[in-house]
Amino acid sequence: MKGKATWICLILILIGASYCLFLWLKSHRSPQLFGRCIHRVDTSEKVIALTFDDGPSSHTKEILDVLRLYEVPATFFVMGKNAEQFPDLVRQIHEEGHDIGNHSYSHQPFIFKSLAFIRDEIQKTDQIIKQSGYQGTIHFRAPYGRKLIGLPWVLYNSNRLHILFDVIPDDWAAPGIDTIVKRVLAQTKPGSIILCHDGNGDNMGQDRSQTVEAIPIIIRELRAAGYQFVTISELLKFDSP
Repeated sequence: MKGKATWICLILILIGASYCLFLWLKSHRSPQLFGRCIHRVDTSEKVIALTFDDGPSSHTKEILDVLRLYEVPATFFVMGKNAEQFPDLVRQIHEEGHDIGNHSYSHQPFIFKSLAFIRDEIQKTDQIIKQSGYQGTIHFRAPYGRKLIGLPWVLYNSNRLHILFDVIPDDWAAPGIDTIVKRVLAQTKPGSIILCHDGNGDNMGQDRSQTVEAIPIIIRELRAAGYQFVTISELLKFDSP
């Protein structure tokens, strides 16, 4: 009986460890099995990248107005289906000097999806972005930042980085303008990539007004602290793999 109990314990431990490994590998905070994911750039220079996910949406123009007023470059990780709905905003984003990234077509998590599905989501969105006239590097960020095996393999074989983030204010949950600002200021350090949202991957109608209101405060506070805002393409120049 003791031997049987020992085997049962070992099996349960193995199952638990495997589950913990699965959760860790798919998390936006972990490294990848293949290729590179970048959460922040390791630099002592006070350069940071402001990024926006899930757009474009009706709030994107408001954010572009703020960025233009403060002369801040940013990177917009657009969803393909939203880019189709707002092609003029996609064009405006790059015409005003911002980077455009690929955030998949439909915003479905790339967990337990076929390689064909992953490639199609990425390639379809790349094509939509290019149709807007954008000629810069199209960076990639997975929906929810989730990855496991399939996505890293696809990115590795296309020689593509996975751009993630290290500053997470959870503005998508609308926790309040003051809370968004405080979370960004508390987490930001040289080389940081700040995650904000100008749209909603699951519901286009969600209000992003708190983000719109928080961005000017964040810009002023971080500039006062000596930080310079750059696009992801510019930030990567400070990267030392």
